[in-house]
Amino acid sequence: MANCCVYPFERFDDDAKKVLTRAQAEAERARHSYIGTEHLLLALLHGDTDASRLLQRLGIEEENVRATIASVLGRNERIVIQQIIPTSRVKKVIELSFDAARREGSPTVGPMHLLLGLLEEGQGIAAHVLADLGVSLEAVTAGRSSVPLEPWPRPGERVLVHDPDPPYRLWEGAVTSHEGGTVLVSVPDHPTRPEGRVAPRDLHPIPIRPSPPCERCQYRAAT
Repeated sequence: MANCCVYPFERFDDDAKKVLTRAQAEAERARHSYIGTEHLLLALLHGDTDASRLLQRLGIEEENVRATIASVLGRNERIVIQQIIPTSRVKKVIELSFDAARREGSPTVGPMHLLLGLLEEGQGIAAHVLADLGVSLEAVTAGRSSVPLEPWPRPGERVLVHDPDPPYRLWEGAVTSHEGGTVLVSVPDHPTRPEGRVAPRDLHPIPIRPSPPCERCQYRAAT
């Protein structure tokens, strides 16, 4: 993919280089003859980067992204050619990511700049998938300042966690660790589940602060 970019590969930071490499792997995995914005989005979901953490905080999960992409692409015949090349939209995304880095005075492009490029381009499959899942350029821009340098929430941090079943009662717990994109939470006062494994988007910080809409909280409010 590097040879097809409009900017030198060395201008990307190490995390962004891994994203571009994973995007090509995603295209190969799907047996596509091109690297599209959808492959770039899937690649951004992996690793421990500012972009992957923000997408996680906004409730974006790989399973939902893959399902939405599949519904958009349908069951078209997939053919592999000898060289997989980026689409014109991906090239535009890369141009926009360099613009985003330049505006910030950054000498290199990182995963967050690639994510901004996907959203600013606005017409690719990735942008439509993100819109369908409730993620906008404004949400990403506003959320950047709240993305911590380390995975959220940190071990030992107090959080509120829902029961997995209706009426989705809230319990106070403490984060034990992170594992495979999920958070292990100790809930000592829970009568049957003293420990739970949940997605970060299903947790609420203590003290409460603004966060993306929570379906379980909305269910409780409606009942």
